[in-house]
Amino acid sequence: MAVEKMKLLSILGRYDDLDRVIDICIESENFQPESASEFMGDSEGFSYLSEENPYSFRLMKAKEIFEHFGTVPEFVEDCSQVDVEEANRRIDNLYETIKTITDHDTVVDTKIEDIKRAVEQLSHFEHMDINLDDVFDCDYIRVRFGRLPFDGFEKLKKYNKDISSIFYPDSSDDVGYWGMYVTPIDRAAEADRVYASLFFERLRLPSYSGTPATTLAKLKEELKVMQESKKEIDESGDNYFEEHTDLFNLYYSKIKTLNDSFEVRKFAAKYHSSFFLAGWVPKSAEKELVDKLHSVDGVEVESAEPKDFKKLTPPTKMKNSPLTRAYKFYTEIYGVPSYNEIDPTPLIAVVYTLLYGIMFADLGQGIVLALVGTFMFKKMGMRLGKILIPCGISAALFGTAFGSVFGNEELLNPMFRAFGFEEKPIHIMDSALMFIVVSIVLGVAVIIVSMFFNVFSSIKKRDFGSAVFGHNGISGIVLYSSLILLLINMFMGLGISTKALAIGGILVPVILIFLHHPLGEIVCGRKPKIGSVSDFIIENFFELFEVILSYMSNTLSFLRVGAFVLIHACMMSTFAALAGITGGGVAAVIIMIFGNIFVIALEGLLVGIQVLRLNFYEIFSRFYDGDGIPFTPLKINAE
Repeated sequence: MAVEKMKLLSILGRYDDLDRVIDICIESENFQPESASEFMGDSEGFSYLSEENPYSFRLMKAKEIFEHFGTVPEFVEDCSQVDVEEANRRIDNLYETIKTITDHDTVVDTKIEDIKRAVEQLSHFEHMDINLDDVFDCDYIRVRFGRLPFDGFEKLKKYNKDISSIFYPDSSDDVGYWGMYVTPIDRAAEADRVYASLFFERLRLPSYSGTPATTLAKLKEELKVMQESKKEIDESGDNYFEEHTDLFNLYYSKIKTLNDSFEVRKFAAKYHSSFFLAGWVPKSAEKELVDKLHSVDGVEVESAEPKDFKKLTPPTKMKNSPLTRAYKFYTEIYGVPSYNEIDPTPLIAVVYTLLYGIMFADLGQGIVLALVGTFMFKKMGMRLGKILIPCGISAALFGTAFGSVFGNEELLNPMFRAFGFEEKPIHIMDSALMFIVVSIVLGVAVIIVSMFFNVFSSIKKRDFGSAVFGHNGISGIVLYSSLILLLINMFMGLGISTKALAIGGILVPVILIFLHHPLGEIVCGRKPKIGSVSDFIIENFFELFEVILSYMSNTLSFLRVGAFVLIHACMMSTFAALAGITGGGVAAVIIMIFGNIFVIALEGLLVGIQVLRLNFYEIFSRFYDGDGIPFTPLKINAE
């Protein structure tokens, strides 16, 4: 439940040793730099480093090389022995080769597309036994190639004599005939107008020699040669890269390391022949990092507490146990805790797992859910899968207690009899009221625990006003608990004095919550600022009214826990009834298998969403802001 303590390191040394210091900080993976300008401001003699990164352009080339070959680089940790000059030379050479191949492919692709277009055009006139040279060199006639619709071809018969034109069809498709029409030059304009009115689609063929068939054969051969040539060139580059992939991974890793290391220089400042670099380090890793820095001659390191630099905000590194670490995923969705906040991950781990198990109680389905979560986490790398594992186990445990196995409510009866029960103690469909009451009790307990978390968190942030007088502070705990006790006393007659409870447990906390802001200022040693008394009274009255209503609505929100238990049982009972209608056999088995798959998929998702909603809106909203800065230490990786 802790946020790891941070220390601020200030590092001074010779400017020539800056790169070595940066390498040590990166290798530790426990150093998050702060800009030197936060410490130096406009101090005379200091200059901030803003040199152009000499490795960025070559790193871009290396990334483009891997992208060209459709792969991603693999970062190699041990790349210190790589010769930088050789890496630069090999990357430059392959980059230029790829560029040449790409340019060549662009030209070839354009030619291939032109040839394909020509092949497509000429294929319509393949059977015409004419010499295209002669056609295009005619001095007295004009020839137009294209497609004439079927109805246009029929209408053309009445025009042929008037326009002195002849249409020669060669092939056809679903629309019309492909062919050519011939007309004298002096009648060409009139023929073009008539054919256009008949929706003739003209096809402008480039100048070819020979018949369409011989030209088509030549073009196909040329297309084949160009495609094979392009394939050979591309394959030669692919084969070369495939043979040297490991080497280029090394080159990439070396350039990436140098590039990222150089980027850290922008956080440093230079003073004559010295440098200054500062950053955050977890207290647990401070000694090891400081010892390594001291191994560099002339380097001095000073360590300070975050409170000594109030204008700087320490980053947050959450420290969770292996049992609760998976739920860090949900905490980060809401927001990283600030440095002085309580990490709510352990609380969400307990509440989420408990409520999920109750709402999804089924021994068989819980085991399936845990197995699915294991697959999602181990094989697919999904963080959500790691959360499903304990949730599935919790569902299996509560399913055992409720006597439910894949929707069968009688299968575990022998087990209960072996433990001395005449029948299973909990019948879900007969215990609706009990589940409603238990849901409310769980809700009350969770809300009170959340309020205590707010008290601890407020004290940690030194916000004593919220801790004592806030509606989620001590006053709120007393008021909420008293309202609950008052209701219980009314219905169950606990013998508690209603008058004492109303005055001490309700009236006094109400007054304190009403005066929360001015009392909080006084507790913190500041003069309260109320402003207009009438505005203060009206604003705080409605705020107090809203707080009391929220106590009620927040408590009733937990009714969904009992509701989902009943819904789960009803859905499985429905499928069981459908299976019973079939009279057993294969059909009944299929219905039950489908029913279980349907419920696991649908309700498993809905329960997860509802439990997450309860955590976010009914728990986190009471004490958690989640506006921290995540601890992102320097680290070299493949991205």
